[in-house]
Amino acid sequence: MQAVKISQKTEVKVNEKIKISLKYKNGIVVPIESGVINKSLAASINADIMQLGFTMSQELFDAVALSSESVKIYNDLIAALRYVKGADVAYSPMYPNFPSQVMEMAELDLYLNAISHYWSFGEWKPQYEKKSREFSFEHTKFKEINLLTEEEFNEIFTQILSSNDSISEDDKLTIKWFIDNVENLVYPEDIPFKENLCFIAGILFNKGYEISSLVKTATDVLRIVTYLSDGDISLASNTKFKSLKRETRRFIINSLEKVIREEDVQRHHNKWIRLFHSLHVGEYKNTNPKTFNIANKIRSGKKIETFNSLVQQAIDTGNISKSIELLSTRPGDFTRRLSHLLRISPKKKTVIVNSFLGVADKVPTRTLLQLLGNLQISDNEINKRVAFPKGKAQKAVVLKQKLPKINRQFVDPLRSGINEVLIKRFSSQESLGKVWIDPDLMDCPIPSQQRSASSGLFQVARGTCLPILGDADTLRFFVYWVGIDIDLSATMHSESFQTIEQISYTNLKSNSYRACHSGDVTLATEGACEFIDITIDKAISYGCRYVAMNVFVYSGPSFKEHDKVYAGWMTRESPNSNEIFDAKTVQQKIDITANSRSCMPVIFDLVERKAIWVDLITKSSYCYGGNNIHSNKATIEETLEAIISMKNKISLYELFNMHAKARGEIVENREEADTVFSTYEGDVTPYNISIINDKYLA
Repeated sequence: MQAVKISQKTEVKVNEKIKISLKYKNGIVVPIESGVINKSLAASINADIMQLGFTMSQELFDAVALSSESVKIYNDLIAALRYVKGADVAYSPMYPNFPSQVMEMAELDLYLNAISHYWSFGEWKPQYEKKSREFSFEHTKFKEINLLTEEEFNEIFTQILSSNDSISEDDKLTIKWFIDNVENLVYPEDIPFKENLCFIAGILFNKGYEISSLVKTATDVLRIVTYLSDGDISLASNTKFKSLKRETRRFIINSLEKVIREEDVQRHHNKWIRLFHSLHVGEYKNTNPKTFNIANKIRSGKKIETFNSLVQQAIDTGNISKSIELLSTRPGDFTRRLSHLLRISPKKKTVIVNSFLGVADKVPTRTLLQLLGNLQISDNEINKRVAFPKGKAQKAVVLKQKLPKINRQFVDPLRSGINEVLIKRFSSQESLGKVWIDPDLMDCPIPSQQRSASSGLFQVARGTCLPILGDADTLRFFVYWVGIDIDLSATMHSESFQTIEQISYTNLKSNSYRACHSGDVTLATEGACEFIDITIDKAISYGCRYVAMNVFVYSGPSFKEHDKVYAGWMTRESPNSNEIFDAKTVQQKIDITANSRSCMPVIFDLVERKAIWVDLITKSSYCYGGNNIHSNKATIEETLEAIISMKNKISLYELFNMHAKARGEIVENREEADTVFSTYEGDVTPYNISIINDKYLA
């Protein structure tokens, strides 16, 4: 029996259930059947998915061999795997015999072709015969796809909602899919992160469910109404509130009346002024007087005394003892102000440290870990830091603020005390048995602020360093888009982050670095692609330490306004053999959907042979008529330095080490371990963000 093939050019609707199960569990659900075993069909399916870099586990192979729906499973699985690898579109670069064709062409020919293409507004392209390419074996580490039960698949929903941190837009789409398509979902007993709770409340409210029990604070109400207005429920940006039905306004006002406090409203003062206007609070002054009076007070500009204003007043007047007394009643706020207090109060440092450690057991795990990370750099004078602002935009901000160091005699007791609190907390969880922790996890920060993470083959925390798999000497970047002019570029940097070479539409090749570009395409109404090859050893020999991959909208609409933008990279041992786009060699593919015109997906440390996950939008600058490498040189160098130099994050190695000390036994050999923490294959890896947030940051 022959499985049905899917044309690469056909737009295929991807089975969402399979896409979700592959993304979160690296497996698919196949009902267990009994009947005639068709191993030849299962082997044929496995052979085809191997072309995409995957293989079936023994359990999945056996289930597929027995399934009466093998052909449907094949078609759904292939479509999903092609999508996640970016192989669901056809790649036809300007120079079809890339990279050798570009490297061998005269500079004048490359220049004349480019000028002719630009003069025709992208309509004209040089016509070259596509030569047959030699076959060559590429080292491939196949990713095994497992067999899942329905219960294991449904755990994805519970696990995402159990996260005590923000979740990505992809995660939110997954949650919506479960609510729309799966009956009898198991909700976690507690949804610890407020944004996620209010997101769910907004969905359920739209479906007509009663959500009063989910509303605990005025800020919860603000987030829910923001969701109903398609705004940013992190509240990092302003929302244009929609006109709401009278019934909806009444529910919101009634909910507010039960929970509203002046301090909560003051925290988002300007947003509430706009929302009170949209809610027509004056209509409810008799039935909801508390809400009406607070709204009136806020809108009239009357001063509202808050906890933070009292703390700040104590600090401003030099009354550190009073500020400590106040902050001890709110340990989370104490944590966030601790470093500042230690820097401004030289005579009170011991009291501050002891007071904080006295309430540290009441501080959430993630907040304590963030403090530990900041303490890693606090005993040095700090001139430059990198921060990731809250919100949907995946931005990094370099803070050039000089901070005096904190003496180690105060930092060390804090570190020790926080570690003791966390280890004691983790010891209440179930035993891990013998534990092996991959040393490479020292270069993998704990995940945070995933709300702006791009959808892709995988998601990890920004700054995560992942080994470049295999011994391939060529990095190949790619971009595919439908729309107007998008450019793929690569910048090469010295150890001190200075730009020493670049490959882009302005410089298609570098003979010295043995690097080249597949040709600049400016019109992609039916789809277009660009590739860049970097030869690792050659680049190192010319003093290159880092390579940054950059994607620009040269001019025109943002990535979000394009029909489709894929970007990613692969490794190639034989760059002139096989197809230019070989799905099984793809290491990462992401969908770029940001409301931006510049993006830096990844940085490579060529010397250490590691990919450093960045996934950031960068500030767009224009010169010579467009947004390109030359106009963004300073921004690229600054972002590169900020990511490489980021030292204020606790690593997954440190986190898992605490858990092992609390509830396991650390062993030297992986083979002895009951629980394996690894960068690639193990019980928990950097890719398992939902599991880490739920089980290890609780």
